[in-house]
Amino acid sequence: MDQNALLSRVFELAEEAGSQGDHPFGALLAVDGEIVAEARNRVNTNRDLMAHAETRLVQVLQQKSLLGKLSLGTVYASCEPCPMCVGAMFWAGARLVVFGLSHDRLSELAAPPGMEPMGFMISASEIGERAAPPMIFSGPHRQDDAAQAHFGFWATP
Repeated sequence: MDQNALLSRVFELAEEAGSQGDHPFGALLAVDGEIVAEARNRVNTNRDLMAHAETRLVQVLQQKSLLGKLSLGTVYASCEPCPMCVGAMFWAGARLVVFGLSHDRLSELAAPPGMEPMGFMISASEIGERAAPPMIFSGPHRQDDAAQAHFGFWATP
């Protein structure tokens, strides 16, 4: 699969998460264009604030004894990973992440009308650049497509 197909798949996973009442985020690991594992956000389903798509991906890989594949492949995420997810992926071995929606655009979409955006105002790239060895983040890619899963989910029109 090429990058566009892999991004389309994480956007589908984000839609699935949103349709199940979870926050609309998805992630997968691909090695040489083949999907190794997939995950979607399960914060509400699992009643676990740390069940973001990327942390769930790390858990799925660990449960399947495939954690070593992280350093060989690319993580695709529907949205720019938060600092918690960057840390989880880093410590698990991920070094390359491609994402759809930027954290800035997500903050705009998720902020209630008339309210200032909230959340971490640091990019995954900024965190990744300061890691040793560094993590590389590529994105945003196809932001309008990535944003679709968020329309109607958050308190914004």
